[in-house]
Amino acid sequence: MNKKHIIIAVIAILFIGFTASSQTDRRAKVFQMSMFANIGIKTLNFENLEKHISLPKTAFNLGAGAYWSYKRILWSSDFYYSQAKLDENGTLTEYNAFTNTFYISYKVIDTYKLTLAPLVGMAMTTNKISVYDNSFTGSILNNDKNSYMLKHHDNALRIGLNFEAIVYLHNSIGVVLGYDYSLKEDAEWEVNGPGTNAGISDNFSGFFINITIGGRLFLTKGMKEDTKNSIIEE
Repeated sequence: MNKKHIIIAVIAILFIGFTASSQTDRRAKVFQMSMFANIGIKTLNFENLEKHISLPKTAFNLGAGAYWSYKRILWSSDFYYSQAKLDENGTLTEYNAFTNTFYISYKVIDTYKLTLAPLVGMAMTTNKISVYDNSFTGSILNNDKNSYMLKHHDNALRIGLNFEAIVYLHNSIGVVLGYDYSLKEDAEWEVNGPGTNAGISDNFSGFFINITIGGRLFLTKGMKEDTKNSIIEE
């Protein structure tokens, strides 16, 4: 994804915000917190490395996080582990990653039961790929004759959409869909430890989708739930 595509994506998100403004009702004027687990998938677009070894196309995400919201503003922080493996041509390739994210959103649909918020923020990821012989049964970390590791740290601009619905009492389920645009563009892999470049560069940008399951806490005292109007009032 080049800069032109990023600009188009941002314009599309802003358009969603303007067109959805007519669908809002009275805001919940309370300070809220939501804690959640997330599960999802991310795309792996390591095209140059794939010319040398077979790689999985997607990875499974599993993690947790929290967000805080007041009126229409939402701040979120989460983490998740990503994992994938591919057993092909006598070689086992394992992908593992750890991602921390921080982002801010503006809720364009803002009722107690439904939230839709375009988001922008940062994603920091450590990517690791381990490659070893299918018949090898020892430790892949301690035997470089049968295995090797590739590693890379990446910082990315995150843009996307956050949708959430209350499904029972204060419990919620949501979807976070977005794109991580790597700020390092084409970056080189390190092999078998830091400081040793593999001579192979890749762009670590890619799409992701996470499902969130959690519950809300109301942090402002003296609040009561208006079940008739499905909002929270002082």
